[in-house]
Amino acid sequence: MRHQQPSYGIDAPGLVRTFFVTSAVALIVVLAARYSPWPGGVVSLALSVLGWVAFVYALCMGCYMLYGSLVVKVRSRHQLLGLVPWSGSEEVLDVGCGRGLLLTAAASRIPFGHAVGIDLWLEKDQSGNRAEATLANARAEGVAERVEVQTGDARQLPFADDSFDVVVSHWVVHNLSNRRNRAQALDEMARVLKPSGWLLLADIENHAEYVAHLNDLGFVDIRHVVSWFWDKVRGFVTFGTFRPGTVIGQAPAEQAPRVDRPPQARI
Repeated sequence: MRHQQPSYGIDAPGLVRTFFVTSAVALIVVLAARYSPWPGGVVSLALSVLGWVAFVYALCMGCYMLYGSLVVKVRSRHQLLGLVPWSGSEEVLDVGCGRGLLLTAAASRIPFGHAVGIDLWLEKDQSGNRAEATLANARAEGVAERVEVQTGDARQLPFADDSFDVVVSHWVVHNLSNRRNRAQALDEMARVLKPSGWLLLADIENHAEYVAHLNDLGFVDIRHVVSWFWDKVRGFVTFGTFRPGTVIGQAPAEQAPRVDRPPQARI
């Protein structure tokens, strides 16, 4: 019997599409500047140079994002989860689970545990982002019996206090529109964590903000894990908009009293 292969989708598919369309338009500009008699001279030369720069940059960025979505993130997820000290019986929550990249990998580490994924299922964030795709990937990875998915907002998690031993999230929180909303998401993750539970938050920006907020919440052993070299390279070529890193911390042994906040509108 042929086994289904898991598929974790393309991140930010609209942006990937924009890069490839931009590269095509830039190439047309280059060809027009090269072979058209108008406008000619220095203007044609300038358009040609600018077009080549735009073509190479947009094409390389589109290919990089596509390769990262299809290859790099799948290879690196187990290294990422290796930052957590697993026992094999944890209750795990994946906030913004998408098609289950971390959810299924975490489930493979907890033969006596249970993993829950929650998402709003927005396809602008990930291609084919829907609960059915996540469950199909869980079946393909052989962990379906330990996985469930729900629909919900990171800022209003539908779980009781102290429900999970580990909370993970991958490239999600930066999508929240402002610092207040991001803080509320972190508050919710901390709320559903059991005392001394672990929070693993991978994202493409705002790491210092997350570290500061977890400090305010009383987390201990907080670390910002990032490759210094690649952080500088990615920050340079993306003008500071794409700098993947991971913040990990352990909830305090005694949780601070919960501060109720007014409900927020969904994103």
